[in-house]
Amino acid sequence: MHVMLYSNVRLVPVHLESRMTGSDTRPFHLTVERLEKSLQDAKMEDVRVRALILMNPHNPLADVYSPTEMKDFLEFAKRHELHVIVDEVYMLSVFEETAQYHSVLSFDRLPDPQRTHVMWALSKDFAASGIRVGSLYTENQDVLSAVAQLAFLHGVPGPTQHKVAQLLRDRDWINQTFLQTNRARLKAAHKYVTDELKELGIPFLNRHAAFFVWADFRRYLKTLSFEEELLLWRRFVNNKVLIICGKAFECCEPGWFRIIFSDKTYRLQLGMQRLQKVLKEVEQEMQSEDKLLLSQLDAECKADIVEETVLHPSSQEKAPGLDGLIGLLKRQMQSSDWLQKHTVEQFAQDNPEVFEVFSRLAGK
Repeated sequence: MHVMLYSNVRLVPVHLESRMTGSDTRPFHLTVERLEKSLQDAKMEDVRVRALILMNPHNPLADVYSPTEMKDFLEFAKRHELHVIVDEVYMLSVFEETAQYHSVLSFDRLPDPQRTHVMWALSKDFAASGIRVGSLYTENQDVLSAVAQLAFLHGVPGPTQHKVAQLLRDRDWINQTFLQTNRARLKAAHKYVTDELKELGIPFLNRHAAFFVWADFRRYLKTLSFEEELLLWRRFVNNKVLIICGKAFECCEPGWFRIIFSDKTYRLQLGMQRLQKVLKEVEQEMQSEDKLLLSQLDAECKADIVEETVLHPSSQEKAPGLDGLIGLLKRQMQSSDWLQKHTVEQFAQDNPEVFEVFSRLAGK
């Protein structure tokens, strides 16, 4: 977003899907194949792509890309002569030992050093968003010169530089005290929020980095649309729960939300209580609407059956008994074209809302 606002550069999103296909090994898996497809789609629209932006760990997925994956991405960029901007702002916030993180600067070699630029800042890893200090590593002198011109107007104040330098010099405290404590707290907060999501039956990506969980609220949308996603988001906000909807991250599937868990336990508890309240209200509304639609459908079906099976015995004829009525109904059903006129396809076209209710119930 900042890139679009400040530099008038158009961003071309690489759309990822929750459903795994092809070479995917996990939901929303970024692969070279997807990068290739997005690049080719941009070329078809006469859009010239100049650079690739990578986040590792990823925001909002919290995916940690392996060295093999990152090298593949960098090789892709080299083949197409693209600059690569690697944002590693969450690199020290990997809180599970099994999710090992490797910076691209730890690689023995970079496929294209002149086009690879690595960014980091204190704001996330040191919980210091008010200290506006970041770093850029690049071997490209032209990029360094351009950034230096920009920094003339956006320089870091001297007192801030002094304090940050003092902080970063204390390696023992950073490695043995701060990072260990911070990661333990992140791990505990992540466990609390994900346990609550499990209790609510909400699917999510179980990752172990950064500050957020990517959660699936699709079953709380009355229709799978971004308009419904926005309505659900507004209900969260109106109940003082600020989570970010997937559309803000160019997600191509409505219903996904990012939940931030890097907070104190009592605040997380309050937030999850409010979230549960909203979901319960939405679920009750959807159930009421489903019952109303089913009631309307039942009434329409009964009216159709009565219309097709009404009997007109003459005044001289004796009213038929039960066996006679059953036989007459069978003959009328065999001779009637009601079933041919009322196909499933025609019903879905004439009554889309009712058909969606039946489909949802059939899925359950």
